[in-house]
Amino acid sequence: MPPNILRRLPSSLKLLLTKPPTNGPTFLSSLPEDILLETARHLPLVDLLSLALINTRFRWLLLPTLYSSVDLRCNAHCQHTLAFLLTHPHITRCIKTLTVRPNNEEWAQTAPQSSIPEIESWVVVTIDQMATHLVNMQTFIWDGREFPKYDAVWNSLRVSCPQLRHVGVTVGLGDFTFRSRKVMPTNSTLFQLNNLTGFTLTVKQLVGSGLHPPFDELPQTFWDMLLNRCPNLEHLTIDTVNERYIDVRPLFQGRWPKLRHLTLGDFVLLDAFATVDPLQTNNGMTNFLAAHPQLEEVALHQLEGWYFPLSMSLPPTALPNLKHFSARFLMIRHIPNVLRLESLELMNHPHGMYRMSGALWAISQLPALTSLRIWIDCHDSGDADVKSEHMKYFTDILVAAPRLLHLDISCSSDPTFPMAELSAALSTTHRLRSLVVTQVKKSAREGDMLKDALILFRENPTLKHLKLQDAVARWRQPRDLRFQKVATFEIIGHLTLAVKEIGHNRRGLRSCKTYVKRC
Repeated sequence: MPPNILRRLPSSLKLLLTKPPTNGPTFLSSLPEDILLETARHLPLVDLLSLALINTRFRWLLLPTLYSSVDLRCNAHCQHTLAFLLTHPHITRCIKTLTVRPNNEEWAQTAPQSSIPEIESWVVVTIDQMATHLVNMQTFIWDGREFPKYDAVWNSLRVSCPQLRHVGVTVGLGDFTFRSRKVMPTNSTLFQLNNLTGFTLTVKQLVGSGLHPPFDELPQTFWDMLLNRCPNLEHLTIDTVNERYIDVRPLFQGRWPKLRHLTLGDFVLLDAFATVDPLQTNNGMTNFLAAHPQLEEVALHQLEGWYFPLSMSLPPTALPNLKHFSARFLMIRHIPNVLRLESLELMNHPHGMYRMSGALWAISQLPALTSLRIWIDCHDSGDADVKSEHMKYFTDILVAAPRLLHLDISCSSDPTFPMAELSAALSTTHRLRSLVVTQVKKSAREGDMLKDALILFRENPTLKHLKLQDAVARWRQPRDLRFQKVATFEIIGHLTLAVKEIGHNRRGLRSCKTYVKRC
């Protein structure tokens, strides 16, 4: 093995690959292909890539696994990777899941970006040209800023991708007109797809509006596709990321026996005179949830809640298989069988002093809870003693949920808390194995990620995985969260830490580095 490749390998693979030199084949090269492939299926992507770089045999063997799922999270990735795939059809045939995110706003924009129409048009036309080689694709997610303008791409995917069963699209402000109130084109060939098992629709708004948030109607052809030609639907998402409401009354007419995952954003249920009809609203949603006993995950992303039901009256036998719930904490009391709930997300609003007590009550009612995501902001409380509040929040969460294995804390307070306070709170008896922390760190990080990680790992022996995320500024809505730097840490051996950092360099270009650190 060339030494320069060995230096780039993560420590987890070095332990396996660095053997005493022999004249015969290495231990790894002598393994049967089926064992290598099964091992590759469980490796992190960075380790899988390193393994594929060992020799030509491994590269060709692992190519289908390496390119099985492709997620292009920025304009540069879309342009470079799609251009590469267009000229390498043998690799394109390996793709089973393709996600494209042109004009993605997940990261702070530090470099000039191509215009929205220009890049999105290029991406969708390129995918249309690639379609004949995407013969094994099962999932396609379009996460742009607007609905694809080149509508022929849907027909190309329908004809060329016989295994396509999950589709995701976004629509933006440019797709909305006040006259028609239609959020999508009614005659799109997208609605000719059949037998989908998953569909995701995310409604975005490009600019703010001083008007009352409009409510949008989805085309009847959209509902015909889902209600009449997709009887085996398992995943359904109709979500919003801004003050924009979707009329989803037709949804509650649907009955999908295999439905397991449901996500709904802010929605309206209006009568013919555009007035709220709360009685039918609650009955329709209640009956719908009760009619889908296979639901395992339900997310109600209530951003503003102008027309959102304040309560539900579900029968005691409803949602017997529910494991994950995401909504305002007030909705917990209306969900039966909460004793079995294993995962909870409270990310719709920041929890300060006034909301935190209610959130802690809701968390304490879930004895089986092992995973929690929560958004906190001590500045919402109006308390000047911000530092003490942070530590108290962390401690109270661990006391309310003593069986937690995974905790994800997003803190939009500015100024934020020092990591020492979180470490002190973790002195409370806990069972955490993984932790995600998002903080406001502005342009230059106040402190060192690696130093913070080492403190947490040394003082918490149960912790195996850690992710630290720097936000560039305080955010007031989930859609406003922008990352400056993200680092992941994992214990891979005795006192050995694998580190991966993603961020932007001084030229504004995205950078990524991996290394190993002794604890």
